[in-house]
Amino acid sequence: SPEEMQALLNRIQIAPTLTAHPTEARRRAVLDKLQRVATLLAENAQPAGLPRLDRPLNAPRRVAQALHRVLTELWQTDELRATAIGVDDEVRNGLYFFEHTILEVVPWLHDDLREALSQAYPGHEFEIPAFLRYRSWVGGDRDGNPNVTPEVTWRTLLTHQELALRKYLERIIELQRNLTQSVRLAPVSEKLMRSLEEDARKVRLPRPPRGRFRSEPYGLKLLYIEERLRATLRRVEHLAEHASATSRAALATTEDESSAYANADEFLADLQVMQESLREGNAAITADTGALAHLVVQVRTFGFHLAALDIRQHSEEHEKVLDELLAQAQVTLPDTPYSRLPEAEKVRLLTREILNPRPLLPRDWSGSEIARKVLDVFAVMRRAQHSIAPEATSTYIISMTHGVSDVLEVLLLAKEEGLVRCVTGPEGSSLESDLDVVPLFETIDDLNRCGDLMRSLFTNRAYRLQLAARGRFQEIMLGYSDSSKDGGYLAANWALHSTQAQLAEVCRRANVTLRFFHGRGGTVGRGGGRASRAIMSQPPGSFSGLIRFTEQGEVISFRYGLAPIAHRHLEQIAFAVLLAAGPRARRLREDPAWQDAAREMAQVSREKYRALVYDDPDFWNFYTHATPIPHISSLTIASRPVFRPGRAQGPEHLRAVPWVFAWVQSRYVAPGWYGLGTALAHFAGEDESRVALLQEMYRRWPFFRTVIDNAQLE
Repeated sequence: SPEEMQALLNRIQIAPTLTAHPTEARRRAVLDKLQRVATLLAENAQPAGLPRLDRPLNAPRRVAQALHRVLTELWQTDELRATAIGVDDEVRNGLYFFEHTILEVVPWLHDDLREALSQAYPGHEFEIPAFLRYRSWVGGDRDGNPNVTPEVTWRTLLTHQELALRKYLERIIELQRNLTQSVRLAPVSEKLMRSLEEDARKVRLPRPPRGRFRSEPYGLKLLYIEERLRATLRRVEHLAEHASATSRAALATTEDESSAYANADEFLADLQVMQESLREGNAAITADTGALAHLVVQVRTFGFHLAALDIRQHSEEHEKVLDELLAQAQVTLPDTPYSRLPEAEKVRLLTREILNPRPLLPRDWSGSEIARKVLDVFAVMRRAQHSIAPEATSTYIISMTHGVSDVLEVLLLAKEEGLVRCVTGPEGSSLESDLDVVPLFETIDDLNRCGDLMRSLFTNRAYRLQLAARGRFQEIMLGYSDSSKDGGYLAANWALHSTQAQLAEVCRRANVTLRFFHGRGGTVGRGGGRASRAIMSQPPGSFSGLIRFTEQGEVISFRYGLAPIAHRHLEQIAFAVLLAAGPRARRLREDPAWQDAAREMAQVSREKYRALVYDDPDFWNFYTHATPIPHISSLTIASRPVFRPGRAQGPEHLRAVPWVFAWVQSRYVAPGWYGLGTALAHFAGEDESRVALLQEMYRRWPFFRTVIDNAQLE
């Protein structure tokens, strides 16, 4: 029904998350030229003889000439960078796709959905929420990357806001050319006229408006909006020039910036005032389609922060810092550091300190460089929430989460910097929290145990208050690359699938709203494949409509390099999410016999895989000679080392991204299939009934069919 459809729209939320994983070896200059080639080929394919008024009459010859020119430039351009790429370069590379495709394409998707709904439900009006919310790790992912400093993160956040404001300014200037309606020909709303009077009182235009604006109120309103956006942009530049990343003090607002927007909601309200007035003035088509409507969608989707920046750090780093902090605060004994305590004792200590209103350390405490780098990140998050937007950065991801203490450690560190606050009142203690803490489960063992871990976490006294402060919302990230590297293709896929069902049940019993964050890579060995099929093959009952997934490395340029391809990609994602969250999906069930078969095969597959990769003493020698991993280790394609810092070389400490990337270059692609054939042969044997069961699983079980189909791609 229309009511059910509206409820479904209100429930879904899609959060693609861009990362800087080093599987995109091509330079930005090479990608630009390849995209130009694609554009020229599309122009060249246009039917001959059709008149075009936006290009010269001899355009076909000029297109061929331009194609020749670009190809010549491409052949004479170095494929790889001459110098190592830095984090700031990675940030600029990621923002390129926001500037050139993502910002443009999201309004197209809203147009598609609105048109489809009008055809399917004639006469019904639907409210389409901002169901796409982009996020990024670029400039915030510090797991094993010493180059991602607090200063880099702060610059990244300001760069995000600057790009958003500059793109909005372009749209406003475009609208000034379009919205030229005169009060002599079309009425305007009283609300718009009152807003103009208010603007005149608080916004000083750089030059007096020309006479025509007396009869063109939309043009005048857009002049005021333009000036307010420029003042907001000047404020960002002021922050970049004069404020340190971790400064606690708020900068004074200069007179030049007094007319700046306080937040994106104020900007959106101005745009909506114009929309309402246009509708009243018999120009609903101008209000609800085209440039103004698209700008409204952009502001609702991207705000002033563009893409929320996630912070990620390895769990071991938090433990090191707490050794220092707790010893300094005399909470632990000097000869018994925090890191050596049993898990149960760690949890008791952390819970007690989180629920203690007093800070551990004085405000002027400096500490070691390692401690300050970890703590300063929380200070940057707090400053960004105050100076840019609350949603600019509010998620902290913990790599290699093994226990409840790993999550509570982050809460305690955040409390030291004011992101989490303990408040005592007549009814006891409560928490105020501006932070979502996201555990990341990456190994097969961690995936198998994480249901019990989350169950224990939800019963912890301090974390119950954290959940209450965050609206009983919990995000959990699942690592596809590392689980595949740890246990092989089939074992990882089964562990990820069964874990989702288990975690969904744990959260349902705890009355917690769950969103899975899928850390998928581009290749099959890193969780790749068709995203829409992956969404629809999730365990029944595990998906409510909220989803996050990574867009990594070369996948970003494949999916977002050209606007039509980006449009199609997002269309497929939205289609799959609507279908998987709808009533039809909730009626699906998985046969226990299928699950038993998958469990048995996963175990056989894992044993076969680990016997080669981790138990065979000759394997590492083979891998380093059969793949170009030594060369990849020295490439200038990423700011992050291929081995975790301070670790010996070997499969245990090689990062999952270069692990698979090297296999792909040799065309073995073992992470995308090794162990699967052995498991299938072992299960089927000579038993025809088991063969028939496998065939039934492939026909009727979306998960198993996706696993087999993806392996065939390798």
